[in-house]
Amino acid sequence: MQRFTRPLVVTGLAAVAAVVIAACGSSSNNSNTSSSSSATGKNGGTITIDAGTAPLSPDQGYDFTTQGTELYSVVATPLLTFKRGVTGSASEQIEPGLAESLPKISNGGTTYTLTLRPGLKYSNGQPVMASDFTHAIERDLKIPWIAASFLTGFVKGAAAYAAPHSKLTSISGIKTNNSTRQIQITLVKPFAPFEDVLALGGTAPVPASTAMKNLTATGTIGDGPYKWGPISVGHTYTLIKNTSFNSGSNKVPTVPNGHANKIVFSVNANVITDAENVLNNSADVFDPGDTIPPTVLGRVNSTAKTRYQQIPTNSTFYFFMAVNKKPFSNLYARKAVLAALDLRAMSRYDSGFLTPDCHLIPDGITGHSNPSNCAALTGHPANGAPNMKLAMSYMKKSGMTGQPVTVWGETRSPRAQYATYFASVLNKLGFKATPKLINSGVYFGTIGVASTHPQAGFADWVQDFPHPFDFMQLFTAAAGPAENYGYVNDPHYNSEVNKLEGQPTAKVASQWAALDDYAVKNAYYAAYGHESFPKFESTAMAFGAPSFSLEYELDLTSLELAK
Repeated sequence: MQRFTRPLVVTGLAAVAAVVIAACGSSSNNSNTSSSSSATGKNGGTITIDAGTAPLSPDQGYDFTTQGTELYSVVATPLLTFKRGVTGSASEQIEPGLAESLPKISNGGTTYTLTLRPGLKYSNGQPVMASDFTHAIERDLKIPWIAASFLTGFVKGAAAYAAPHSKLTSISGIKTNNSTRQIQITLVKPFAPFEDVLALGGTAPVPASTAMKNLTATGTIGDGPYKWGPISVGHTYTLIKNTSFNSGSNKVPTVPNGHANKIVFSVNANVITDAENVLNNSADVFDPGDTIPPTVLGRVNSTAKTRYQQIPTNSTFYFFMAVNKKPFSNLYARKAVLAALDLRAMSRYDSGFLTPDCHLIPDGITGHSNPSNCAALTGHPANGAPNMKLAMSYMKKSGMTGQPVTVWGETRSPRAQYATYFASVLNKLGFKATPKLINSGVYFGTIGVASTHPQAGFADWVQDFPHPFDFMQLFTAAAGPAENYGYVNDPHYNSEVNKLEGQPTAKVASQWAALDDYAVKNAYYAAYGHESFPKFESTAMAFGAPSFSLEYELDLTSLELAK
């Protein structure tokens, strides 16, 4: 999902349903959903979260950011869900959500059949109907949902329904029966991660009366442990306990009730202040989508080490370079950049949370190049000094000295420092580079528009599901400008992703790694590391609660105040 503020767009690449993806595991329907507190925690009270970036919207039919997912994932429960109340790889496991069980997959992996649990009700008391799933998908396609290509690329009839000026009134690949509670989804071709798609907030059923527009000021009504309270767009987002959830007939055994009566997500772009607020106990939780600044981290380590932890995630930070326009249409100009980048500097800007590496696939994902071969690919080890002699020889070959470059970046720390550093490296090489820093809340929406067509800049990706396709699809032609900011269109790369995505990952791990190496050798991206995220809470919190999830980052159902 959108780890940090960035949209996920999936390409229409072929897959085989028999592929087993780690996130798509079977599970028991008997998960503990009681709201009983832990040994050190209690139920009730208000928890405040300080975050540097607001979600694009509280409406899951549009938003696909980390910040939004943390919030609306406890408001609107999808048919399937990622396991809550656990940490590490266990949080990648898929369980039934509003559906009674995992889907029955038939017809060679193209038909998914699910049945809603009986007696489900939205937080307003209205019954959940099978046809509400159809309405949710229709909203996704019309608003549109930032991750809508998951649907248009695979669900039969979705692309035609979503087409401009379409007069279709239904999606041919979705059939529902309200009396039997059955939902049947037909794909145009097998796509192994489709269960993951059904666990994303954007596919959660919503009442048929829900408007076909982005409800940015209110969010939607859902069936989850919380419901939306007051929202001040861009400033505060309030969640209120849904007391009707998991009571009476409205049972979703796999989703916990949550502990706090109220959760307030407060947005302040000054992450130094956010971190100090948690350090000084004037806020309860530091949003892990932000980095604790070095000026505060020393005090955290010296005075608050018992309520702070670095947690590894499957993420990659990189710079993109537009390969279809000067100066980075020239291979040697791009290779000069890779040779000149000091990945260690990026880690310093990130308070040591970043592990330097030149590869796109992170070390927690099958297909990661291990041991690292960055020295052979870029001219220097990931943890070594840049090779300026090699870089300058590439520049001479490129003939691009003096070419102007605009480097796009975000205003918040340390992302502003990343972009500024990148511009300084380009200037050392002989380009005429200028940073262009814009607000984080609009950054990815701006650089992902074809009319912007940025030359170079900052980007990042954190796993949506633990599969190399999730990372490598970013540089396929089918990804489009919304994600392929470098406009890479390499026939070999495209065909390899298509081929490998349809095979069991364990058998083709070396081929995924080889494709990553191929892309680095061609300097299609300048990856510089994989990040750990901070778990940092106030003394008011039960810090031992399993509140960090690889899929949700903050698992709001596990946050609880200390006794």
